[in-house]
Order: sequence, then C-alpha cells, then structure tokens
Amino acid sequence: MTFPTPDTPTAPPLSPQDLASLGSLGKLPSLVRQLSTLGGCSRPVRLDGHRTEVDTATGLVLRHLGSAQMPAGCLLVRCGNRRATRCPSCAEVYRQDTFQLITAGLRGGKTVPDIVGRHPRVFATFTAPSFGPVHNRPTGSSNAARRCR
Repeated sequence: MTFPTPDTPTAPPLSPQDLASLGSLGKLPSLVRQLSTLGGCSRPVRLDGHRTEVDTATGLVLRHLGSAQMPAGCLLVRCGNRRATRCPSCAEVYRQDTFQLITAGLRGGKTVPDIVGRHPRVFATFTAPSFGPVHNRPTGSSNAARRCR
C-alpha cells in the first residue's frame, strides 16, 4: 500500500487488492479510524517516532507506542494550513476559530466577560506620516537618483 508524499495534494485511491490485504490483516477498521481523525485534511503531516510512559516512582514502563505500530505506519495529524488553496478543510477550521475569537472579543463569552459587549467599538486604521521617499531609489552611473517605477 502506498500513501501520498507531502507534495501530492490527495491520496491515491486504494486498489481492491490493498483493501483486501488490509481487511485480511484486520487493519482496515483501525486505518479508517485513524483517517477519520484527520477531518478531511488533504495534506496530513506524517510523524515518525515513539512515545513511552514510565512510572517515575517505580521505573515501570506503563505504555509504549511506536509509529510503526500505527495502521498507516506513521502517525497522521492535520496540516493546519490556513490557505484554502492548500487544504480547504484545515482552512475552514481556522476560519471558524478566527470568527469565534473575534466574536468573543466583541460580545464576550469564551472566558471573556460579557461586559465587553457594552463597550464602544472602533475599528481604526492609522497610517504613519511620510518622512521622504519610501522606495529604494536606485542610482545611475552618475550617482543621480533614477525615477522609481
């Protein structure tokens, strides 16, 4: 079975042979469960490594999880990209989170007191005053400044 590389936008379709081999190994349900946590992410990040939980008092290993034991052979996590052209699913999650943060800042909620909703709101943009040329001015052979294009 092959999984997409980071530069491919979508996973290749599984062949019937791939599905049959996963089903015969009993890995198909766990692979479906692992892929469902991605929430439609088109460019998941592949993490490789292990995690070991040790009881500090006794030194006994409580749990050990290696990425090779995962159904896909690695841990897959959402890419978290904010650009809809890269990953529409992660961009939508970011958009919704941003909306909730801004709304909570204007109305209150999400650990922001409701009293902020009664305060006046102003969305002001300020531009700094101009202190001369703002562009790099290339010079010619005579050290005279040339016109900016």
